[in-house]
Amino acid sequence: MPILRIAVAKPLRTTFDYLPPLDCDDASIAKLQAGTRVEVPFGRAQLVGILVSRAPESEVNQTKLKRATRIIDPISLLPKPLFELCLWASQYYAHPIGEVLTLAFPPLLRKGVETNAPHNAIKLTPEGHLAPQGILRSPKQAALIERLQSHEATRSALKAEGFSSGIIKALIDKGLAMPCRIEDTEFSPSESGPQPTLNSQQQFAVAQLSQQTGFKASLLYGITGSGKTEVYLQTIANTIASGAQAMVLVPEIALTPQTAARFQGRFGATVGVLHSGLTETQRAREWERARTGKLQVLLGTRSALFTPFQKLGLIVVDEEHDSAYKQQDGFRYHARDLAVKRAQIEQCPIVLGSATPSLETISNVNIGRFEQYTLSTRAKAASLPSWQIIDVRQQRLEAGLSQTLLDACHDTLGKGEQALLFLNRRGFAHTLLCHDCGWVAECDNCDSRMVIHKRHNRLRCHHCQAQKPLPKTCPSCHSSHWQGVGYGTERAELALQSLFPHTPIHRIDSDTVGSASQLDHILDAINANQTGCLILGTQMLAKGHDLAKVTLVGIVDTDALLFSSDFRAEERLGQLLTQVSGRSGRGDSPGTVMLQTHHPDAEIFHQVIHQDYMETASSLLHARHQTGLPPFGQIVMLHADSKDPSEAERFLNSARHTLTSSLPKNHVLIGPLPAPLSKRAGKFRYQLTWLAPHEKNLHRFVHVIADTLTRLPHKSELSWAIDIDPHDFL
Repeated sequence: MPILRIAVAKPLRTTFDYLPPLDCDDASIAKLQAGTRVEVPFGRAQLVGILVSRAPESEVNQTKLKRATRIIDPISLLPKPLFELCLWASQYYAHPIGEVLTLAFPPLLRKGVETNAPHNAIKLTPEGHLAPQGILRSPKQAALIERLQSHEATRSALKAEGFSSGIIKALIDKGLAMPCRIEDTEFSPSESGPQPTLNSQQQFAVAQLSQQTGFKASLLYGITGSGKTEVYLQTIANTIASGAQAMVLVPEIALTPQTAARFQGRFGATVGVLHSGLTETQRAREWERARTGKLQVLLGTRSALFTPFQKLGLIVVDEEHDSAYKQQDGFRYHARDLAVKRAQIEQCPIVLGSATPSLETISNVNIGRFEQYTLSTRAKAASLPSWQIIDVRQQRLEAGLSQTLLDACHDTLGKGEQALLFLNRRGFAHTLLCHDCGWVAECDNCDSRMVIHKRHNRLRCHHCQAQKPLPKTCPSCHSSHWQGVGYGTERAELALQSLFPHTPIHRIDSDTVGSASQLDHILDAINANQTGCLILGTQMLAKGHDLAKVTLVGIVDTDALLFSSDFRAEERLGQLLTQVSGRSGRGDSPGTVMLQTHHPDAEIFHQVIHQDYMETASSLLHARHQTGLPPFGQIVMLHADSKDPSEAERFLNSARHTLTSSLPKNHVLIGPLPAPLSKRAGKFRYQLTWLAPHEKNLHRFVHVIADTLTRLPHKSELSWAIDIDPHDFL
């Protein structure tokens, strides 16, 4: 009897053999394709698994095998190239195949819902159609009955008309209405107006990118404001004209409203959006539209990479340098790198765009793996901003703001223009200190200090999200002489409100912006402002937003990034400074950037100000080459977290012993050592770092250690993980 090899969404690095369901004959089993969802018994539960392969027999005695419950899909919902990508990713990142394959399905389908079942609409039952007027006491329910008499309606349309989910549920519970599905209509490209005129560099990039066939990876390097998005749009238009689909990845949800509006303005309803902020039904709907070819363009964040397409003809990765593309827990993949692999498997072109490309991408250009197209001038003939370094040593600061920067804000506002102040730290102050005895408020669960959030009178840990009320007196000496050390966006906002009482101030950080739509609303208010305003925010502001009226950018505090132990710190600081400065002077008026620092002679500042970004990157690449660090070497990080620090250290010492006996001499092991943030969420964290030259057989060793770690005895509360090409060393 044929055997079904099933992967389940559990942290288990194997597939499981099952007998086919009783209602499946040999002919139907022979037609089953890899990637088909199958419901199976697993322990005491029923799980949705993914068929990986069929086998003529099992190593397990058939009398001990369980039988699959049902075949959910008549055909596989995962195209062969996407299934191949999942298998490759599972191997490369040494992650359980079931958890990787599951990521290729939206949450509803992971629960076993059939593809035509995501109910996006409501219709009346026969009883609802016959319900006599006045039977319902609720006027809203009665109004909904009347609304549905003529035809069904989508939930989103009903919500826009004022019918809440509770009202809809009440009718369904009474048997007067039922969920249904309204099928998508076929879309045609929207009739857009004339496309913007491209400069010669943009025209060349579009022409070259549009004629590419098969797999080809290209870097679109364009300075801030050079019109990279317009190159994407016209290249995508040519892809659509050829009958293919395009996928566009952006690093964060915060970028999707602005970007989606621009893409939808060009391509209309053929554009779909996928990110974690959508409901499960919305995500299933967009996934299905892409799979069936009803979407021509899909715009999404990291996980959208695993969406199936009917005919994928182009992949675009915008802001390819952004660290948000790296998943930091669970399945720790890098979406940019996997996007390149997917393009190779799908045999389609991929465009990586950035004003500050990653050193890995620049290295691939240097060795000829990637092509490069350059946009060296701003699209609207605007000039790059001028720079000024403000030495704040011995200066009086108001919530971190120097008088020089404040005077520049006054001048900018006086001209009816906008000023953006970048401070990459939220909250009021990053430490609560007793002025009398020196007691400091620390997190009970983490090796970190709690941040003051004054508006809510709370202390919050930004690592484990624990919070507590601000204490009235010091728990050590009972003094009430508190002092907030350091400053964040909340403290700076209060200072600005006092200094500029008649000026609109827009604060943008994760405390004030809870969703992409909220950010979109704030950006609309900023762009509508005609009299000048102040914009204050964190890294959210550095990511591709087009604020045409901003002529002054003030970088409040960069010194914290100067002394990081992360080998990527200088690269990230250079990228951050370049990206933030690029928000200035994008309109008709020239821009200025002011950088506050206690270290005005730091080399990285002068490199960013006086050099092209590629020159800065070249010097950083030279330093990496000398040390053998990525992209000239590879790093694998082994993590162990435990409530008992000795248990985590012992576990990784065992791993080190195994690796030492099997690794080549040119591989280096460091640790195990406590992580820089040695305790987080109540667990002590240890790391074992493995440095190796680039070599194809590295992953043979990775899988050896993965298998070894799986078998090592440890307490149940200990957790461990393997991070290939880590980006976060905290």
